[in-house]
Amino acid sequence: MPFYKIEGAKFKTMEELKESLWQLYKDKMSREDFEKYVQEKVEVVEG
Repeated sequence: MPFYKIEGAKFKTMEELKESLWQLYKDKMSREDFEKYVQEKVEVVEG
């Protein structure tokens, strides 16, 4: 089963990853920049 990994954390779905991390980044960047950041940094790994 694949996981989505970013910044050392693994998530079961891309939606879960975005929902969790957006709370941390919403005061630091725009939603557009956040989406771009996620696309650049996310890794799909087998769990």
